[in-house]
Amino acid sequence: MGKIKDNLIIKLLLAVAIGIILGLIVGENIIGIIITAKYILGQFIFFCVPLVIIGFIAPSITGLQSNASKMLGAALLIAYLSSVGAALFSMIAGYIIIPGLNIVTNPEGLRTLPELVFKLDIPPIMSVMSALVLSIIIGLTVVWTKSKAIDKILGEFHNIMMSVVTKMVIPILPIFIATTFAGLAYEGSITKQLPIFIEVIIIVIIGHFIWLALLY
Repeated sequence: MGKIKDNLIIKLLLAVAIGIILGLIVGENIIGIIITAKYILGQFIFFCVPLVIIGFIAPSITGLQSNASKMLGAALLIAYLSSVGAALFSMIAGYIIIPGLNIVTNPEGLRTLPELVFKLDIPPIMSVMSALVLSIIIGLTVVWTKSKAIDKILGEFHNIMMSVVTKMVIPILPIFIATTFAGLAYEGSITKQLPIFIEVIIIVIIGHFIWLALLY
């Protein structure tokens, strides 16, 4: 698992570099194709997110068996407090740090991205919050009713969504990242604000490590 994670990080970094290079050298027609691919890939990824939530969370809850209610309640409380704390930490850091970065909200000289070649809308079957609530309801009721049939179905659905993630979502993620950065580079957002972009990324990474250190 660690080796797969390392490979994915390397692929994502390469995707960022390739995307920036493409955005700097390609013309309007090619960038139109690239942002069209980005739109379609994004639609597919966002379509899969609610299904992945159900496929991973609901079986995890059923795996808790008789302690599901207490453990889930504690986990939700911890997650909620962590989210609120992280939001407050980000807000305070933002008010202190961001004003000193001298960020230009409307930089001049940016190019306009061309229209999409075509649009393929793939709306999710439900929102992320709906998928989360549905997963909790199904997981708890399966434990309470001891429904072995639904428990087995959830286990099979987990395997299906694991395959979707490993064989579909993860392989196309670097392409999606590359097309995203290609669009930003073509506009000029990255080249004109590269120092600010790097500073923000560094601040975000440091903030993550600080918050993880506080949690664990």
